[in-house]
Amino acid sequence: MRLDLIALKHRYAALQGTRGSDQSAARRSHPRLADYDYLALRSLREDVERLIARVEGPGRALDVGSGASPYRQVLEARRLTVETLDLSAASSPDHVGSADRTGLPSESFNLVVCTQVVEHVDDPSAVITEIARILRPGGHLILSAPHVWFFHPHPHDYWRFTQQGIVRLVETAGLEPLALHGQGGSVLAFCQVANFLAYGVLGSRGAPVYAALNLAARLDRALPDDLFCLNFACLAQKNGAGA
Repeated sequence: MRLDLIALKHRYAALQGTRGSDQSAARRSHPRLADYDYLALRSLREDVERLIARVEGPGRALDVGSGASPYRQVLEARRLTVETLDLSAASSPDHVGSADRTGLPSESFNLVVCTQVVEHVDDPSAVITEIARILRPGGHLILSAPHVWFFHPHPHDYWRFTQQGIVRLVETAGLEPLALHGQGGSVLAFCQVANFLAYGVLGSRGAPVYAALNLAARLDRALPDDLFCLNFACLAQKNGAGA
């Protein structure tokens, strides 16, 4: 199959325009059963919240590539003061800048959250190295990235990551991985991919199909398989005082 990358990017933009794309914090953190991406969003939220629960406040937290900052309330419940950084000023972030060159002072934050961002950057390693720089000794990073997902340029879409790839990324930046969670197994991934296909044809009209597949994915718990996950979320720590 011959691919035209420019045409693919335009097709994605057109699909988002005709189907609609609600990226609000409420939908990203609490998707509806009838949403086509319910499985991915719900499983990611559950694991990110588990990792956040391992980080104690008070302190400063930075949400990198924040968009709507869907985990703000969970972070604030841990007595963390949340600041946001985004490449675009459209979401009114506290800091406008790129993930690999934040322009923020070294050793400024107790926690950095970077979810579903590194697949979009030129150099993921440079991003994690920059995050390590702005983390205080003993500070934590919560990083997530997709293993299976459709092409979604925002404005680019370069990378997918395996279990080993995520761990390698944080270790290369000098951080110590403490926990790695996979979102879903083979059954859940199969149902999510089926929803992708249905969404491309049906859009919002496919809500009953998405709900049925999302319910079927509950078999994932009875047939666990962590070789094929949708996504991975990692908790890592910067060694030093307080670690």
